Formats: sequence, structure tokens, C-alpha cells
Amino acid sequence: MSKKIATALVGMSVTGVMAACSATDADSGTSGPRSPSNTNTNPSPSSSSANGGPYKDGEYEVNGEYGTRGSSIGVALTLEDDNITAVDVTPHATDETSLGLQRRFATAVPALVVGKDIDDVDLDRVAGNSHTPDGFNDAIAKIKEEAAR
Repeated sequence: MSKKIATALVGMSVTGVMAACSATDADSGTSGPRSPSNTNTNPSPSSSSANGGPYKDGEYEVNGEYGTRGSSIGVALTLEDDNITAVDVTPHATDETSLGLQRRFATAVPALVVGKDIDDVDLDRVAGNSHTPDGFNDAIAKIKEEAAR
């Protein structure tokens, strides 16, 4: 019987601690649980994002470089309210194997980035390419720098 009482007391203690922790929200200075009105989950396009925006709307075209052999790809994209609305990747490889990889990458990229905030784009491995995304990410960084002026 004393085991049941001890278990009940532990349960009540844990419940009390949890209730006390949720009674106030130190980050927002409000009491009770957070409501959507207490957090800014949808900043307006004109506000600065945590990663660097806003960016000027327009069409941008740069070469993204990657690797140790001076490999590159061309990236042309259109920005509207910090969102990528169009993208075109141009392969620059001359080696047939590399050119094939870059072409597959170029075909896959629009589905991955169109409609996304440019600050949220950071590609890793795409269409069997592990290095070409580095060139694309380099191009994105250059475009962000140019568009921020």
C-alpha cells in the first residue's frame, strides 16, 4: 500500500512542477501557454529576415564555383518578395561524365527551390550530385549579396 501512495505523491509532484513551469513564459513575458498572437511566425516580406533579407526584386545571373578544379555552373533566377519565382541552371562542364551530372542537377533544381525564400535554400545532395550543389549554393550567396545592395 505504501508503494501506491509513494507513486501517487511522485506523480502529483511532477504535475505540480510542470504546472508551475508553464504558468509563466519567460521569453514573452506573458502567463499561460503561448498563443499564435504571442509569436511572429509569418513576418511580412518587407521585414528583415534573420538570415539577411529583404532583397531587391529582379533577375540575377551569376556563376557558382565549386571543387578544386575550378568547376562552375551558371545560375539565373528571379526574386520576388525574397522568394525565388524562377530558376535556370546552365551546366559548364566539358567532361561527359561531369556534364551529365550537371544536366541532371539542372533538371532537378527548379522543383526544389522555386517558391522558396532565398534564405531557406541550401542544397546538399541532388540528383546524384554531391559537389554541384556547392556551386549552386555559392551562386545563391553571390545573388544574395548582389540583391542586398
